[in-house]
Amino acid sequence: MQPEDFISLARYMLCQEGGKPSNASLRRSLSTVYYAMFHTLAKTGADLLIGELNTPCSEQAWRHVYRGLDHGRAKLACRNQNIMSKFPSSIQEFGSFFVEMQEVRHSADYDPHAEFGKPLTKYFVEGRIDYAEGAMQGFNSVDKKDRKNFSACVLLFKKKRAYELSRKLWEGSFMSVFLQALPSLV
Repeated sequence: MQPEDFISLARYMLCQEGGKPSNASLRRSLSTVYYAMFHTLAKTGADLLIGELNTPCSEQAWRHVYRGLDHGRAKLACRNQNIMSKFPSSIQEFGSFFVEMQEVRHSADYDPHAEFGKPLTKYFVEGRIDYAEGAMQGFNSVDKKDRKNFSACVLLFKKKRAYELSRKLWEGSFMSVFLQALPSLV
């Protein structure tokens, strides 16, 4: 499973029903866009923090990091300006849109009366798909060190420790912070 597959699925859902998708299909498509972004972040964290899957131990660690990403903590970290301001604009844009799409997903999945600021249309959903795809490409084009640090911040985010964590990461003690937090992920 690749995060980009979720983007393809979101587009596919818009083409069903004779090209005039139902409200349910539009909502599922929006939800799928969020999951494309979520899995981009989870995969980046596991790939850059754990690396190659060449032993059973590394595969287990990779899965723990991938599955350790928490939706709520990720959203809080992406909203935290002490963290976000330290990263390149492509990561900031990804984080901002991640928060927006998480809120859109909640409305799409749980609020049958949500109108997303206006009636839900295929055009609106296509715009969200295109923007997410661009944000994911921008995020993936950023230097590995920045993506690794961002992934660690989002994965390990706790509101009380956010400033301390971001400071330590930027001082270069990334591995010590990561290794201290790893037991809580397993």
